Amino acid sequence: MELTCGSGVAGASVAAALQFFAASQCLLQEAWPPQARVPNGSKFDFIVVGAGTAGAALAARLAELPHRVLLLEAGGDPPQESIIPGFKDSMKGSPYDWNFTTVNDHYSSQALQDGSQRQPRGRMLGGSGSINDMIYARGFPADYDEWASTEGDNWSWANVLKYFKKTEHITDERITKFSELVEYHGFDGEIEVTGKKESTFTTEKFLEGFRELGFDIVRDMTNPNVIGAGRFSHTIRDGKRDSSLTALLNKASKRDNLFVLKDALVTKVLMEDNVANGVKVLLDNKEFHFYAEQEVIVSAGTFNTAKLLLLSGIGPKEDLKKVGIEVVKDLPVGENLHDHIMVLTYLAAENGTCYVDDKTKHLNTIKYLYDMSGSLTHTSELGAYISFNNSAKNVPDFAIYSTCMPLNSGFYDSCKRLLGFKPEICEKISSANEKYEILTLAVVNLKPKSRGKVTLQSADPLDVPLIYSGTFSDSRDLVNYPAAMRVAHSLADTSYFRSKGAFVLDLGLEECKGLRERSKRKCVARATAMSAWHAVGTAAMGLVVDNELRVKGVRGLRVVDASVMPKVIRGNTNAPVVMIAELAADFIKKRLTSA
Repeated sequence: MELTCGSGVAGASVAAALQFFAASQCLLQEAWPPQARVPNGSKFDFIVVGAGTAGAALAARLAELPHRVLLLEAGGDPPQESIIPGFKDSMKGSPYDWNFTTVNDHYSSQALQDGSQRQPRGRMLGGSGSINDMIYARGFPADYDEWASTEGDNWSWANVLKYFKKTEHITDERITKFSELVEYHGFDGEIEVTGKKESTFTTEKFLEGFRELGFDIVRDMTNPNVIGAGRFSHTIRDGKRDSSLTALLNKASKRDNLFVLKDALVTKVLMEDNVANGVKVLLDNKEFHFYAEQEVIVSAGTFNTAKLLLLSGIGPKEDLKKVGIEVVKDLPVGENLHDHIMVLTYLAAENGTCYVDDKTKHLNTIKYLYDMSGSLTHTSELGAYISFNNSAKNVPDFAIYSTCMPLNSGFYDSCKRLLGFKPEICEKISSANEKYEILTLAVVNLKPKSRGKVTLQSADPLDVPLIYSGTFSDSRDLVNYPAAMRVAHSLADTSYFRSKGAFVLDLGLEECKGLRERSKRKCVARATAMSAWHAVGTAAMGLVVDNELRVKGVRGLRVVDASVMPKVIRGNTNAPVVMIAELAADFIKKRLTSA
């Protein structure tokens, strides 16, 4: 078909635009690992279950050895939009997401639909590292030293820092120009950690507000010695998402000893005499068995790792008996589930802080496709850490993450689909957004004491696991929420936001009406609490695995992902999971050389 674009300058512009958009399809393509051809019954040295953040990194490292490695992923290739930072939320709630939700506990999260929290997890190569916010955070030394106090010096801050630096390629000039910051970063790793020198008007106004509230403004949000408010670094390379998939697995897949099978759902770890020797896999609606001569390594994520171990007979014996699964090893798999607790609060303000018109939006799309610049190269940028501990002022307890929603943002659909609020709450926020910009302030408990559980609803591997969040099951997690929310709301009283007439948006929760301020904030926190999507702990060190991540009482089986964290770190979990994979690779290499 011939396309007539017209003549003159306008016609030429349209023709150029069409050529340019066609070329952009190539620009956005990634060379994902090809589908391997593996006969049923094949043997490998290592089988890695799950090609998410941990599995992609670990499989790539194991492929550096003279051993055959099979990597199994339940999903397929990520879609094109996965590599565009500004489209990070577009895949949540899609077929590229496991779309997990929690069971209603009839206590917390009752302002959410069905009292259930959304738990997005990537079902594709890269796993949740293909849908996350790309924030590079590590937690703090106290987090790892707490692990080391029970699990040994391998997990101390002094040791894990080496493994963070091993994978990191820091290019953030806000950090690289300062020697006191450089010593905590790596320059030779595969995953780029970058940041932009230029800042947006919105970010500067938020930082001004935090400064006025008494926060230190910090250059490096991973600085282990200082907390305050600042701009995060991100795992972004040349305007595109960077991850253990793009930086490690894509390259390693060119090796002839690494075999990647996609759309392959592992349904059971095969064991004989308490020795793991392979896996059962559902592929093309057929059952396959693959065998491992060295180790089976489960890297399926906090929810699916627990599910697979339970399906394989490793877990609490009473829970397994209920669903008719023979007990191989009685271990507390699925217990110790916990997550950062997130409470979203909102300020409404007159227009001017985050204003973006349609013309600018379209221009930013064109700029991105043309030279990987503009707002689509950005993701969540700003955070502020709060400590309520007088003896550990540089160890945060809460974080505030701020974003800005322009007028008429069309928030209603994402409010219901992504956040899961009840329709009347989404309507309240959306109606306010017709008149005001909305400043979203996520108030996050970074070190919760509450614990939940993951268990099976049946022995059918196609059934989703039951996720009990346990949010606020320990009442101590609520104690500091009113104070943390008050800090967030105080931004409305700072000079700039006061000039914009900012005020706290009351969500009108019926159960919180008539309460005094502190009690009302506590009530709102409990009712609106949701996951910050950093769930950990279901196969924790000391409980399910030992300090080298080997499943207790089962030889040849190891777990490598966020599920092994005995306690969540104070920050986003992606970079720590890469660190765990790097350390696990060294555990395995050490075992091979000493055998």
